[in-house]
Amino acid sequence: MSHIVIQLPGNQPQGYQQPMGQPMAQPGFQPQPGYAQPGYPQQGYPQQGYAQPQQPMYQPQPGYPQPGYAQPGFQQPGYPQQGMPQQVAAPAKKKKGFDRLVDRDGIFIKQKMELAEMMTGCEGENTYLVYPVSKDGDKKGKKLFKCKEKSGFCARQCLSGECRPFQLKINLDDDDEELDNEPFLLVDRPCKCTCYCCNRPEITVTYVEDGKNEYLGKIRDPWTCMNIVNEVYDKDNNLRYNIEGSCCQIGMHCKGPLECCEKIDFELKVPSGDIVAGIQKKSPGCLAAMVSDADNFSVHFPSNCTKEDKALIMCAVLFLDFRYFEENQKKEGKKF
Repeated sequence: MSHIVIQLPGNQPQGYQQPMGQPMAQPGFQPQPGYAQPGYPQQGYPQQGYAQPQQPMYQPQPGYPQPGYAQPGFQQPGYPQQGMPQQVAAPAKKKKGFDRLVDRDGIFIKQKMELAEMMTGCEGENTYLVYPVSKDGDKKGKKLFKCKEKSGFCARQCLSGECRPFQLKINLDDDDEELDNEPFLLVDRPCKCTCYCCNRPEITVTYVEDGKNEYLGKIRDPWTCMNIVNEVYDKDNNLRYNIEGSCCQIGMHCKGPLECCEKIDFELKVPSGDIVAGIQKKSPGCLAAMVSDADNFSVHFPSNCTKEDKALIMCAVLFLDFRYFEENQKKEGKKF
């Protein structure tokens, strides 16, 4: 008698092996990763009888830096990233001429006292230092400009302020000397034989920074019977401002220890006559005023003043000192 044996899936007799190359799908059974199944080569694990390529022992994961290797865009703390350019902060740009005036509400002009002039009585070349101004009208912060007069010895001793020729070089002034003495403005005053209303004195202002030679405007001293007046013109010969000071102030005529003798006030007006700012001349002190003609000026700019106007107003104040507050001019008498 013959026997027929029917083998059902999933019920293999003990000791039965499935032939290689003919895997049998097991219902409800899925191979698990990391475990080798009989008859199935597992990826990433060597199988007996199969040549496997050499795999690194560590596989980098996306988003995580691999130790010992620089990852693009990832900086490990405490370790400089090799092969990647390091960002270096750019040095601060130094402010030049107009940049130092554009955001200023005012300036303080201080004239240096010359020891040789005090000892000999001979008029020397004037030097001025320009600072930012504080709310109470005093200097503050670092120097902005240095103004140095260039003129002849005989002209300083023999000619009055009405006729005296000179050049005034306004240079940048830096404490770190990077931009020290770099030219900014050139003020030129030619010699004029002024007599009352005839041939009135004036100065021209030229922008000379970085080798330029641009005409900015002029300041003119018109004829007046009583008050001191300076007219400020732009490069198109338009009248921009008038600087006016009353001759009835005590400081115009005498020096003394009193406050009224040490200060002279000027008004900065637009052509319509409205007062838009103020300028004040200050004596450096009673003792200094007795031995020197050095003066200080506190200048406040109008709110809508352009940088070119600020430069012209600064030069107008310097011209004011040359015209009316030099000792040799006072000895000869003023002709307003």
